[in-house]
Amino acid sequence: MDPWIFFGVLIAIYGVLLFFDRFFKSCMHYPYEAFLTNTGLTVGLFHLKWHTTAFNRWVLRLGNNSGNCCRQLINKSFTVGVLVALSLVPVGIILLFITIFGGGGGSGKETDVNNFATGGAANVVKSQGINVEILLPGVNLPLEEIGYYVATLLISTVIHELGHALAAVMEDIPVTGFGFHLYFCLPVAYTEISTDHLNALKWLKKLRILCAGIWHNFVFAGLCYLLLSTMSFMASPLYSLNKNVIVTQVTAQSPLRAKGDRGLVEGNVITHINDCPVSNEDTWYNCLVNSLHFPGFCVSSDFIRLNDESIEIAHHSSDGTLQCCGNNAKLCCFEYIDDFNNDAPVEIPQHVCLDVRRTMEDSYGYCTASGTCERGFCLRPLLKNTTTIMIFKRQSLKAQDAPLKNVIYMGHPLDVTRSIRISQYVPKHEYINPKWCDNFILFLKYNIVFSLGLALINAIPCFGFDGNAIVNTIVNSFLVNRITEKAKRDVVSLIATGIGSLLFLLAVTKVLWISLLRYLF
Repeated sequence: MDPWIFFGVLIAIYGVLLFFDRFFKSCMHYPYEAFLTNTGLTVGLFHLKWHTTAFNRWVLRLGNNSGNCCRQLINKSFTVGVLVALSLVPVGIILLFITIFGGGGGSGKETDVNNFATGGAANVVKSQGINVEILLPGVNLPLEEIGYYVATLLISTVIHELGHALAAVMEDIPVTGFGFHLYFCLPVAYTEISTDHLNALKWLKKLRILCAGIWHNFVFAGLCYLLLSTMSFMASPLYSLNKNVIVTQVTAQSPLRAKGDRGLVEGNVITHINDCPVSNEDTWYNCLVNSLHFPGFCVSSDFIRLNDESIEIAHHSSDGTLQCCGNNAKLCCFEYIDDFNNDAPVEIPQHVCLDVRRTMEDSYGYCTASGTCERGFCLRPLLKNTTTIMIFKRQSLKAQDAPLKNVIYMGHPLDVTRSIRISQYVPKHEYINPKWCDNFILFLKYNIVFSLGLALINAIPCFGFDGNAIVNTIVNSFLVNRITEKAKRDVVSLIATGIGSLLFLLAVTKVLWISLLRYLF
């Protein structure tokens, strides 16, 4: 579905829900209120809330049915989670300082590390430092991936809250309910546990519950990374890897879009670009870069004499490129590269005009990097500095299909990368979609980014996050002998949380402003 259609449908659904909510509250007040109470639903302007106690018994059964050995193992894992959560606190504070007082960004290849799930902020590690960006659909996140955005946010928050609930059950703390908020298309889950019982626990048991959500997000991100690392092995029964690449998308504006029997279409398997073999995504991009240094064709003198269509007077175009052809797009001006090791007399003119496809089909192959040929003469195409010749050798997934013609494109490799999507997972069977693996890999990457981001942001001492309760527990547990009055300890906790909240607010404001400026300008 088109992203704008998705947003339009979502707005329409909210409008219909709000209309019927107001209508039933005015005409069928008591039955409708009873329905809302029984279901736990609340309808607001671009906001839905759902609260339920239906999962309380399931979580209680999950915690109580585990044996003593398993229970001890889970408690030890939650203790490790406390150490992980506490170690993330200084990491989060350092990242906030770098974001606020560091430079506006660097250059180089970017890799998303984590995502500030509530605000959509993601840390981005660059080759020249750390930069933080806001991941906003339609700004620096493709609108086509809004489904991944919403789904991974929901999964990350559910796993986070499930960690709190399971840890509470393991410590015999009652879970009073679960809830779910949907702010337009941003899902947020929460767990309700008994505050009185929680505050009565010892500090370690209390920290296990408070840090369990962070620990669950951390573990889930690790599992997703493990799946991502072993994807090639898991996909090998259904897909061929490191042999060729397959075209998965050709945009409507692509100059390589198929016209008749020429051009690339979805499902074409690319084997070579010019004389460069393509086996995976890395070789695909390397071959495109290498095409900028096109060596030329080895052509016989008889072919040149029979097919030369040079105009009578060669001239230079406005950009300084020598022209020896007319306006026919199929023709290209070639320059003869002298082979000083060849003592044979020159049999052809310095510049000739030939049909590119016929020259490629009738040539003996490509010239060497030094411009020599074992047979024939080396002819190099005269093109603009920003263009080159790319010959895509392709084949069909169906073995019984006739061989496909090579696709010839004269242009810049960036035109290809911007308009052609490829996958290194080539299906072994016709009924297997090559996009399945790529979609699953993208889904795993989103889960890694969002889960790590949710873990990191909740470790920061900030109002509304787990870090607030964690700091409050640490202050009231370890400063009892130094600060005997609870009111003073609460002030210390308030100051620490206030500083963390201010840093977080400044960081989010800065990265949001920079992201919007990049989008606008």
